[in-house]
Amino acid sequence: MTLLKTLGRGFAVAAIAGAAALAHGAEKYPDKPVRIVVPFSAGGQFDIAARMLGQFAARELAQPVIIENVPGGGGNIGAARVANSPADGYTLLALGGNHAAANALYAKPGFDVVSDFTPISRVTVSPHVVLVNASLPVKTFPELVAYARRAPNGISYGSPGIGTSMHLTFEMIKTQFGLNAMHVPYKGGANMLTDLAAGQINAGIVALAPAQEFIKAGRMRPLAVTSKTRSPALPDVPSLAELGYPALDTGSWMALAGPKKLPPEVVKRWNGVVQAFFNDAASRAKLEAMAFRIEPSSPEQMGTMLQAESQAFLKVVKENKITAE
Repeated sequence: MTLLKTLGRGFAVAAIAGAAALAHGAEKYPDKPVRIVVPFSAGGQFDIAARMLGQFAARELAQPVIIENVPGGGGNIGAARVANSPADGYTLLALGGNHAAANALYAKPGFDVVSDFTPISRVTVSPHVVLVNASLPVKTFPELVAYARRAPNGISYGSPGIGTSMHLTFEMIKTQFGLNAMHVPYKGGANMLTDLAAGQINAGIVALAPAQEFIKAGRMRPLAVTSKTRSPALPDVPSLAELGYPALDTGSWMALAGPKKLPPEVVKRWNGVVQAFFNDAASRAKLEAMAFRIEPSSPEQMGTMLQAESQAFLKVVKENKITAE
């Protein structure tokens, strides 16, 4: 047998062995706990949705799914950690609109949302809600605008962080209605809601889901939702479209992604988990009661959405001259 034939047979055997190993790995995945990084503090909308998905996924995958909160940097710190993790399917990211805006806001966010992640699926969507502390003497959104205009220094408003979809949405609201308001960024919606309830800030914008408990307790007052129509969870609260901003239709979405070059079999497995999550009536009912909608997508649809939102947020940041550094 010639040397070339010997080498050729060796390469063929190696290739077959490698393919068998990959197939075996795909069959075994996951064979240890999977970690989902939530880039905000516990108790916010990302945390709520990710924990529910994690509990469901643990049953589907027969492995623990650990939720790790890594707040800071408007969600950038946690995202950068995942972007630099091994692409083995054991470290995933709860990704959102704030990450789509990161390249427009930061010179070095630590990742590129389009090229440094592998899209898996969109998971949930929740409308934003504009809130005020219950002691503030306003009961409607027009009254808030009037109050902010006549107050010597305007009002203060909180968001879950610089560059989050809530922050950018409120900046658009300020421009549209001539609202005099100073931004106070937090490391997540839960922290902001706590300070708003305590009267440390006048107003806030956050996903509706984590605000529900405070609203029901009477500690803050909802004035408007940012979707085109009213939310079934707050049927008496008008949308900003009704109040004179018909072009506004924003919400907080959470998606699942992994580091770039995530194996296709891992993407397929987790996309199936999200679809099963959507098809599970109990999970869907529980989330809808908290003003979430489960909205799964294909990886390709999610990738297209990320590209479109990156461009849209770049436009908002430039027009409103928003800086994060």
